[in-house]
Amino acid sequence: MKKAFVLGLFVTLLVSCSRDKEASFSFFVAGHTYGAPSGINPGLHPPFIDMFPYLNDVKEIDLGVLTGDIVRKSTDEAWDTVGQQLKQLNKKVYLCPGNHDIHPREIFESRFGNTYYSFTHKDNLFIVLDGNLDRWNITGDQLSFLVNTLGSADETISNVFIFIHQLVWWDKDNIFSKVNLNWPPYTPDSTNYWSQVEPLLQDYRRPVFLFAGDLGANDQASPLMYYPDRNITYAASGMGNGKNDNFLIVHVKDDKSVDISLAAIGADMNRMGRIEDYQLH
Repeated sequence: MKKAFVLGLFVTLLVSCSRDKEASFSFFVAGHTYGAPSGINPGLHPPFIDMFPYLNDVKEIDLGVLTGDIVRKSTDEAWDTVGQQLKQLNKKVYLCPGNHDIHPREIFESRFGNTYYSFTHKDNLFIVLDGNLDRWNITGDQLSFLVNTLGSADETISNVFIFIHQLVWWDKDNIFSKVNLNWPPYTPDSTNYWSQVEPLLQDYRRPVFLFAGDLGANDQASPLMYYPDRNITYAASGMGNGKNDNFLIVHVKDDKSVDISLAAIGADMNRMGRIEDYQLH
């Protein structure tokens, strides 16, 4: 009986440790990955590619998401180049389309399928949205997709991670006006984010983390931003200006809580400080 008890206890601990290990993982989020608007590289930003050995060495990183403007111009040559470059990573990489990536849209869709989609990873829900379909608005079939995906998510889901290229929450009359966008003239006067999308996410039964990737491309743009707001945590990053190029690493811990780390591109990954240093006030 005593041996059976000890064996049962060992199995219980083993299963518990296995579940904890399964729950803990990381992923990276990188925006504006074609880099400098004035550059001539046909694919990804070369300094970002230089970070691939580091990403490969971090075993906890399971996957990555590129949050738009992956190529400077959407051509078969550019996408072939990106495909070859991403083969240097031993991680699964998901693509979120930016405005540069879908002109023409047919090339992107013929290669990668629908521009908005979802997947789950270790009991976490990942949703990729396309902010180009209706000028930064999430409407029509895409809004229905978002509502249905959230509504039908399994009860075991711990967190929701949403990716979109544009900072669709930006508004000249709210706290996000402190963020300097890459291309202000192309920013719409308003979107349906605050009227239709934000209430859906704010009232959701699990924490929501919303990532964008349209910062840091030039000297006037903010390099990144961070803002926790009750159930929603907003974060945006980018690269291209050559000074404060960066990406994010998201850590989902054993207790399902989430930490976001800032990674500066270059030899000193800590030179930009912590993401909390860029929190809006």
